[in-house]
Amino acid sequence: MKPRFVALAALFLISPTLAAQNPSPPQGVPANRVIRTMRASRAPAALKIDGKLDEATWGSAETSGGFTQSYPNAGAPATEKSEVRVLYDDDAVYVGVRMFDAHPDSIAAQLARRDASGIYSDWVHLVLDSYHDRRTGFRFSANPRGVQKDVFHSDDRNEDLNWDAVWEVGTSVDSLGWTAEFRIPFSQLRFGRAGKGIERIWGLQVHRDIARRSERDSWSSWKPTDAGYMSFTGDLTGIVDIPTPQRLEVMPYASTKLNRAPGNKANPFYELNDLKQSFGADLKYGLPGGLTLTATVNPDFGQVEVDPAVVNLSAFETFFPEKRPFFVEGSSIFNLGRLRGGPGYGNQQIFYSRRIGRPPQRFAGGQFREAPDATTILGAAKVTGKAGPWTIGVLDALTAEENAKIIDENGARRTTPVEPATNYFVTRIRREFNAGNTIVSGGGTAVNRNLKGDEFDNLLRSRANVGAIDFEHQWSNRVWALTGALAASSIGGSKQVINNAQSSSARYYQRPDADYLEVDTDAQTLNGSSVSFGLVKSGVWSMGATAKQVSPGYEVNDLGFMGRVDYRNFGISASYNHTTPGKILRDYNFGQGTNHAFNFGGDRIWTSFFNYFNATFKNLWYVGGGTEYDPGAFDDRLTRGGPVGKQPTQYGGYLYGGTDTRKRVTYFWNLN
Repeated sequence: MKPRFVALAALFLISPTLAAQNPSPPQGVPANRVIRTMRASRAPAALKIDGKLDEATWGSAETSGGFTQSYPNAGAPATEKSEVRVLYDDDAVYVGVRMFDAHPDSIAAQLARRDASGIYSDWVHLVLDSYHDRRTGFRFSANPRGVQKDVFHSDDRNEDLNWDAVWEVGTSVDSLGWTAEFRIPFSQLRFGRAGKGIERIWGLQVHRDIARRSERDSWSSWKPTDAGYMSFTGDLTGIVDIPTPQRLEVMPYASTKLNRAPGNKANPFYELNDLKQSFGADLKYGLPGGLTLTATVNPDFGQVEVDPAVVNLSAFETFFPEKRPFFVEGSSIFNLGRLRGGPGYGNQQIFYSRRIGRPPQRFAGGQFREAPDATTILGAAKVTGKAGPWTIGVLDALTAEENAKIIDENGARRTTPVEPATNYFVTRIRREFNAGNTIVSGGGTAVNRNLKGDEFDNLLRSRANVGAIDFEHQWSNRVWALTGALAASSIGGSKQVINNAQSSSARYYQRPDADYLEVDTDAQTLNGSSVSFGLVKSGVWSMGATAKQVSPGYEVNDLGFMGRVDYRNFGISASYNHTTPGKILRDYNFGQGTNHAFNFGGDRIWTSFFNYFNATFKNLWYVGGGTEYDPGAFDDRLTRGGPVGKQPTQYGGYLYGGTDTRKRVTYFWNLN
């Protein structure tokens, strides 16, 4: 088995070409919108990040105000005045925000951990689009107590709260309100080279949240019903002659785990105090052209919080989110085959990084045994980033063969493999056209296992490949969007392995009443496909529709995650979103939809009709509810490989409500 690092080397060879491209021009801006602009000034001396904004340099910088409400009264002037100034030097961009407040004693400033959400607090949010593609951005947020939050925005509207950067902010509350002073190192942003004297233009947005009014004010006009988020940023000009930063970060770790638990003292492998050490490191290096190389050796879950305990009595696997830093950052680039649409049925995630370094899949027999908890990742590397209209993601990882020590019934000691050496590869390349309104991407995953010996011949697949292409096309100022995805899978292995795949809970080929399925006991491959389309409309009146087909032989679980396959699905929903406050209501919305699914044999396996409503009163009390009617359907998974079962008709309704959540004491109720 040969590790697949060739693709990474090839990408290094093309990166100088990508680096030579000039930053991409503004694109993807709704035609009916005037872009706000402000100019940055070069700072003649270093600034002290204390939140005071009292240096003379701040006084000479251009000041920009004119914030408007995003909510509750979209488009109306902000109830409190705010001002923004931007400076820069060779190392960082500095942003100072003065937020006036007629009642500074009412500023909400709750202390919380980094990346906190849902706390009662005022906030200021700084968004920089250094690619200037109107789709990608880096958000840096702070509250009056200096609590930090950083978020990565992708595909115009998606958020990744797991992204972390190294930056500074100082805050101060005074008699005029409060201030925030940001220092964002250029090394934390992504941008290509520009010639001497060439002015850079970046996207800029600043939001201010006033907790006691549940109000958001925006420097560049934006409202929740707009068709996008990053495409509604303004422009930051005036940045010239800054060096491309040399980005290098190394994060080593060492951990010691002590497991002290009762056990069988007759077990020679048992230790009352089981002490284990582990070490590894993550590395990040900035390549030319806005690309980043990230590498890791033996990343360990000891770096992050553990998974919750789960008792799973179903036939399907439990999904756990990824938490390892190496796999978390930039993960949105690898979202192969993702779809925007309406109500759907089933889910197949082509790339699920927790397969890399998973617990060994073979159980070692014997009277006593000692087996590893997880597979060792010998090394992994990825290149991610954006260069002009291209977005690139390439990842390769190699895991070690794992062995268990066993003592059989005769007292003989031996070792036996429990996981083979495996190479994992995933890539996705995306290209933007038509000023960012049309996007086409392609990529895939590949798993190759070194199945030496016969221990795994009837257990694991020798190879598993998935290829996928997807697209998104937007029109009418991005109000409408059509998306689609096509994927094909192929797995290979021994006859027993493929027989196991045909009989698994994902497909149950052995069902006696499924005349369209047949177990092929001589097959050594299994192939399948998935095709899906989605149509969405944004705005006050919004809608979403999904049409999807997943064939019985589709399989992505070797490096992805899925439950069942073998279905055709159609769902559609529509809603009305009223965001302008009236005499009684602050905002409200209501909607309805339907969702249907059939297996390839024509059995109706799911039907649902639903509706809902939500309303917020001017005093910030709220109420909502809905109903659902699900006619009786056939369940081809109920008997786990036996004949199809019948699910009875189900119907129900719910109501809920509550008082103002800003108060010290709040009340809520719900009825189902």
